[in-house]
Amino acid sequence: MEGSVSDPGDIYFAYYIDGQFSEDLPKQNTEYTLDTEASTCTNGVIPNWNYSTWHFDADYSNYQNETNKRTKCDLYFIKNKTVETALGELSVYPYIPDFTKSACDDAVCESHEKGIYETTDEDGTSYYYRGSVENNYLEFAGYYWRVVRINGDGTIRIIYDGTKGYQNGEANEDRQVGTSQINTSNTRNEYVGYMYTIGEAHGTDISSVIKEANDEFYVNHLATYSEYIDTNAGFCGDRSTLNLQSGVGTGTVTTYFNGYLRMVRSTPSLLCENKLDLYTSISSNKGNKVLTYPIGLITMDEVILAGTGGGVFNGSSNYMPTSPNGYLRTGNAFWTMTPAGSYNPFGGTGWSALSFNVNTSGHIDDRNTTYDHGIRPTINLRSDLKFVGNGTISSPYKIQ
Repeated sequence: MEGSVSDPGDIYFAYYIDGQFSEDLPKQNTEYTLDTEASTCTNGVIPNWNYSTWHFDADYSNYQNETNKRTKCDLYFIKNKTVETALGELSVYPYIPDFTKSACDDAVCESHEKGIYETTDEDGTSYYYRGSVENNYLEFAGYYWRVVRINGDGTIRIIYDGTKGYQNGEANEDRQVGTSQINTSNTRNEYVGYMYTIGEAHGTDISSVIKEANDEFYVNHLATYSEYIDTNAGFCGDRSTLNLQSGVGTGTVTTYFNGYLRMVRSTPSLLCENKLDLYTSISSNKGNKVLTYPIGLITMDEVILAGTGGGVFNGSSNYMPTSPNGYLRTGNAFWTMTPAGSYNPFGGTGWSALSFNVNTSGHIDDRNTTYDHGIRPTINLRSDLKFVGNGTISSPYKIQ
């Protein structure tokens, strides 16, 4: 509640769903949002809605009670907008979630959101899955994947999820393709890169250990399906930096990358600041054009958008409540593509190069690049494909 008044009096509500009077509120996660333009309150009260907890949140800044202390609010709820995608027509929530909170339909989570939301990426409007969604299963190349988002260019970003369909939050090592280090050393800034060049902050001459493992998976398991895989979309391994001193991002200069700031502030972004960090295939019309194969990893920003872990990063691990049944949580620690920095980590005893991972509990964590964590390949499917199925575990999307 915004504003403060000595005695706001009683408040009464009238609910309207799709323009029709209703004695009850629509339930959360049933694809309804408050129509703020149509909704009104008396006495100067401005109606707002808290979508995390699904309750009325009034703004009393302009409250006036000259005639009647009682406030009456007419609240109008309308269906989400729908968008046409390669996966069919999707219902999209138009509001911005609270990214400081994990999201699921379980009481453990602070936010009980579940559905598809929108934000901006390099190519326009992207539609991403958040919370304990159960309609983003996709079967491709003999494996199960989960749809992370529809990219702004209409392509479909998917993350590896096993040789069969797993329930949200179900722990199984099959939901990754083995483990890997980011790189075999953590003694220089450059080793946080998916690709790197010694002496350059955004170099791409040398493939990281995890990129080589990802490429091997592509050659062995996806190359025969390459006609379905998009080669234009990119994967952001953001190495833009916060500190401005000479040599930042190279050698042993203490460095904090912008991903660290976005984690601290819980402000995920799908925009890639430097095109040298947008890893794309040689045939792409954007990015650095250095990938031999169109395969990458999920970003820390996409993990926050998905609601797996929310809250403020404290320098070592995100200890805010996580989603026990978030669709990305596998019970295993796995790497993201987002560098954290090169610094003395909270509770640590020495300087090291660090990248973000999702740990076994679902927290987003900064870890030494030499740790072995899970590999979950991420690819993009073409936007002109046709699919059957409804995205559930029993009827996953499949290319028609």
